[in-house]
Amino acid sequence: MMGLDSRRAGVAALLAVAAGVADADAQAVTLAGGARMYDEGSVVMAALRTEFPLPGPLLLELAGSVADPLDDAPRAAASLLEAQLQVEVPLGSVITPYVGGGIGAAKTYTFGAEDDDGETLYSLGVGARVALSEQLGLVVDARMRDIGKAEGDDHTDVSVGLRYQFGRPDRPRFRGAPRN
Repeated sequence: MMGLDSRRAGVAALLAVAAGVADADAQAVTLAGGARMYDEGSVVMAALRTEFPLPGPLLLELAGSVADPLDDAPRAAASLLEAQLQVEVPLGSVITPYVGGGIGAAKTYTFGAEDDDGETLYSLGVGARVALSEQLGLVVDARMRDIGKAEGDDHTDVSVGLRYQFGRPDRPRFRGAPRN
């Protein structure tokens, strides 16, 4: 199981990423929580996601997440960093569904082992962004992940998060946000 110091380091790294994106070309940042589900059970996870607009309905999302490994799983992912290319499907002024695919790195733990190396991960995701105001929104998301070549560490993350659209005039406003 991850120690308290490891969890604090993971959370500190996620917060540092959030602080750094404010001066980048980021469009929005989302803080999400939910469940990391394996065949053997599930654990609580937390994620920080940052969106970068691309031409058309495309977004590049950089994400990091942390969770305690599941003791009953043969292998479990404790921390993830991934980049996901998403295609938005505008459905009006409030709800914007999206689908995405990505690649990244995972820190895994094998039950009974001291420490594992990092692994490559591949993800498929689907979700929706719901505008609550000009700058705030809700994000509901599910991601299936395949990690490395070993068995037992594939999982699905299901999360709900609060999305903050940066209000700088040089940034595009959240597509679909209701006008005041």
